[in-house]
Amino acid sequence: MTNKEKWWIDFYKSDFTEVVLNQQAAETVCFMQEVGCLQHGMRVFDQCCGKGYLAHELDQAGYTVTGIDLSKPYIDYACEHFSSDMAEFICGDAETFLRAEYYDVAINWNTSFGYHEHDEENERMLATFSENLKRVGQFFFSTMNPLFINRHFQRYIVKQVPFGDSTIITIRESRIENGMMMSDWLIVYPDGHRETAFGQTKLYSLEQFRSMFARYGLKVEKTYGDISLSPYDEDHPSMILYGHKLS
Repeated sequence: MTNKEKWWIDFYKSDFTEVVLNQQAAETVCFMQEVGCLQHGMRVFDQCCGKGYLAHELDQAGYTVTGIDLSKPYIDYACEHFSSDMAEFICGDAETFLRAEYYDVAINWNTSFGYHEHDEENERMLATFSENLKRVGQFFFSTMNPLFINRHFQRYIVKQVPFGDSTIITIRESRIENGMMMSDWLIVYPDGHRETAFGQTKLYSLEQFRSMFARYGLKVEKTYGDISLSPYDEDHPSMILYGHKLS
């Protein structure tokens, strides 16, 4: 499958992302409460919210949440299942959505950054991430860990994922080209139906992220390798960043 300029439009319109994304929404909120300084009623900006699972758990924990995503099927799902007086969902472009300095907390989760080859295109997402955040507001950001990928890289990964009383088979073929992690996915459902998808993410080092965030007034203060508070190193799969917007 060849690269697409906006591959994520197709990737995130299918239910198969339920299979390939590890949601852990309730556990993620607990992690954020332990790491950050969250108070009930705080306004939270969930950039690229998907189907709204994390936003819903934040709502249930007492925070006021705005979730935005480009995928209309995902936002339709979130509106139907999770809309409340404290949780709103907007179908729109996260690179341009702006409520300047409105939010106490900004979140970009589950590798929702780095889809472009060129840095200036990726940084458009980071610009609004910062602009929507109040001064001294907190942020949480998670993406792929390049240290882990370089040490544990597997070209082919086959998994069986529980699906009702049966299982779904996922087959991922990956490669690294020009600093991009590129993957072709094949999903085989119990009835034999198959779906394919392509995805890519630019692999930035922690040092590159620190510099990039600093350009937008964001200071990275803590790093983790997963939501169990494991260290950021070559043996844990995620790069999780926590910090504040400078005053």
